[in-house]
Amino acid sequence: MVPELAVHQRGLVDRKILFADSEVEARYILPFVDRRWKIPFAVLDLREGRPLVFDGPFRLDRFRFRTVSRTDELRPIESVSLGELRELAHFDPWWVFRRSTGVQRPWVEAVFATNIARPWRLFGRTVNVGDLVFSSRLDRLEEIWARGQMLRSLKLRMGEVDLFALRSGSKGETARPRRNPSKAL
Repeated sequence: MVPELAVHQRGLVDRKILFADSEVEARYILPFVDRRWKIPFAVLDLREGRPLVFDGPFRLDRFRFRTVSRTDELRPIESVSLGELRELAHFDPWWVFRRSTGVQRPWVEAVFATNIARPWRLFGRTVNVGDLVFSSRLDRLEEIWARGQMLRSLKLRMGEVDLFALRSGSKGETARPRRNPSKAL
């Protein structure tokens, strides 16, 4: 049995997606993650136009993704309710929505609030998300790779950290682990 390949967030840059009707180049692919670490949709920042929502499914095929979906199934970010966005998180170290045009301001602010690309505290130390690791079908988050000064890289799995405490819009400055992972320090 062939092991499933992992997809890293930092590797979701300048990717081609082969839809049923055409091939599209995405500058960035930003999966949004819910509390169960499942991915309900991804936002595609295409070379032209505004970012669009893609509901999947994806399949990794060498250096591009394939899908049975058609490009006319892509929809604007405003089709996702603000309430639904409040229940999600994503990792965008490039802050793609800062330079997006044509997106209504409430949605831009809601997307900013879900971004986990900011420093946070873990075990008394300041760390940053270095990368996210997803399944090859981009249907679930597998690990969060964190890093900090004087600290080796951490690989955190579901249950080891509160993903939603990491968001830019969260009230607290500390992401409290749900249990103390043995490989933490």
